[in-house]
Amino acid sequence: MDLMQKLFGTQRAITMVVVSLMFAIAFPAYFSVMGGMVEVMDGGSSGASGNWQVNFTTTVSEISDSAMLSDDETHEWTYELDRTNLGDDEMIAFVNITVSCNDNDDGPIFTDSVDAEMDMSGVEGGFEDDAGSGNCNGDAVDFSYAVTTEWSGTPYVVEDVSKGDILAKWNDGGNGTGEWLCSVTLDVNSPGPIVGQIVDNGEDVTVTWTVTTYTIEITALE
Repeated sequence: MDLMQKLFGTQRAITMVVVSLMFAIAFPAYFSVMGGMVEVMDGGSSGASGNWQVNFTTTVSEISDSAMLSDDETHEWTYELDRTNLGDDEMIAFVNITVSCNDNDDGPIFTDSVDAEMDMSGVEGGFEDDAGSGNCNGDAVDFSYAVTTEWSGTPYVVEDVSKGDILAKWNDGGNGTGEWLCSVTLDVNSPGPIVGQIVDNGEDVTVTWTVTTYTIEITALE
């Protein structure tokens, strides 16, 4: 009996061949469909283009430190911002620095003031140094640095882009980490040297660091 007779010589053999052919056709199609379903359930791969809802969760952290300064005295405050200060997947949006003081001992005419400077050489991202002055009537000087420049915290819908592109857009790239240094010099403005030493010989100066961070949530749209 030759090979063809062995394969197709009986009804049972013919049935086995037909069933085998059906499985050969059906199984690849099944796994292809299931693979596509898993990708949809998984939110899509990071490289596949699609339509997405993008939401943000914002966290604002604040730390303050104070020092008593006398006339012409300079004090330096440092704040170390690194990934150990942040939660999982948190990105830095803004860092704001506020210098405050209150001159409440010799009236509005002789209000003390401060000169503040930011040294950004220890911070990742190529930020520029800054300086400012202000009277001791509360918040005297404010500095603001945008780390993720386009971030506003507003949710949005985007079409025909990949999840990876969205994540890359809102990645701070490590910028904003490092040593933030603020130096403050107090200028006491008093009514004469003798009276001034009695009435006004210094101010309590406070530097506050406010760090705004966010996490991103990306949901695939049908």
